[in-house]
Amino acid sequence: MRGIDGTLRHIAVVGASLAGVRAAETLRRRGYDGRLTLVGAESDFPPYDRPPLAQAVLTGGDIDGTRLPVEPGLDAELLLDTTPEGLDLKSLKGLMGYPGGTLQLSGARTLDFDGLVIATGVVARQPAGLRSGHPAVYVLRTFEDCLALRAALLGGPRVAVVGAGFVGCEIASECRARGLDVTVVEAGPAPLARVLGTAMGRELAALHRDHGTVLTTGVRAVALRPDGVELADGTSVPADVVVIAAGRAPRTDWLRGSGLDIEDGVLLDATCAAVGAARVVAAGSVARWYNPLFGEVMRVEHRADTVEQAVAAAETLLADGAGALPFESLPYFRSEQYGTTIEFVGRGTGVPYVVSGTVAECRFVAVYTDGQHVTGALCVDMPSQLARFRRMVAARAPVEVLLAPMAVKPGFRRPT
Repeated sequence: MRGIDGTLRHIAVVGASLAGVRAAETLRRRGYDGRLTLVGAESDFPPYDRPPLAQAVLTGGDIDGTRLPVEPGLDAELLLDTTPEGLDLKSLKGLMGYPGGTLQLSGARTLDFDGLVIATGVVARQPAGLRSGHPAVYVLRTFEDCLALRAALLGGPRVAVVGAGFVGCEIASECRARGLDVTVVEAGPAPLARVLGTAMGRELAALHRDHGTVLTTGVRAVALRPDGVELADGTSVPADVVVIAAGRAPRTDWLRGSGLDIEDGVLLDATCAAVGAARVVAAGSVARWYNPLFGEVMRVEHRADTVEQAVAAAETLLADGAGALPFESLPYFRSEQYGTTIEFVGRGTGVPYVVSGTVAECRFVAVYTDGQHVTGALCVDMPSQLARFRRMVAARAPVEVLLAPMAVKPGFRRPT
């Protein structure tokens, strides 16, 4: 298979990530027999099968040598130790009469292609004011970074964690499990607010405080000092170790000037095809696509979504505009914090209602609605309830289903 008109002869996959490898495998499985090049910054192949950092690395899990399983017979040209530096989508179009382009690569190299898969993932954010000024600052970009932090925690330091997303919260949890003094600094109104919304984020703030973590919200960390972190309100947090967990940004700097929309990720249509370009797709945490299930553009950083989207992107590229299918995804997140399992499915942008359990005991289910449909569900230490509410979210169940007698549980708060 070489595209519907036979001109899809060379596909470049940029990013030897989970998304990149799975896209390459899908191309071969679907019958693509042309030239296939995989560009990756890694020195070795297959790449590391990256685990959840706080849970698998800091807790002492054996991660050395764990690499991503790769199907035999991939038959791809590997360009390792190579980073993309630019993209020209006009160089081959017109010259040869069909879409294509040229990649600018490190080492002053170039690579022409007929089809492109963008899978360059994300990079850890590090605000400008938090890049120097303290002797022990950790930003978890690589396995080596994680191992270095794990070693640093052995000395019993006071720890400041900047950022209360999933990574920051899990690091704080592990620090408390080691008996360390830890302070979490979050600029937003509550931990996990970007995913769960402010209301549920504030409810889960009690989980940190109940386990001895100092939680500071609504104030930014603006600078590092030799003895800790300076905050925007003029106060400071003393710390021997500072962990920057301020989120992750799509790795799209190399796409500037390409003509692609790269605001918070590569903008795609519902089929994972890049908007405004032919024979260009993207997958994984670098992709921002229109999800028909929710009727909105979103970017998701979860393993299951990455694999499924990589398959969809590869199939769209081979379809070459002829019958490509939309990709629907139901986001799912799972986190272990202070011995509590937090699971979330769907979107946290609606209004949450507790339908089972009690918030006071930190064991409950909260369902989100947009006033008409069930849009998300948060299960805290109630894993047996997840499948049921996952089905509701996937089916866009009407909010009336929550009023059914069998749905009413102790602690239920009726939607209004």
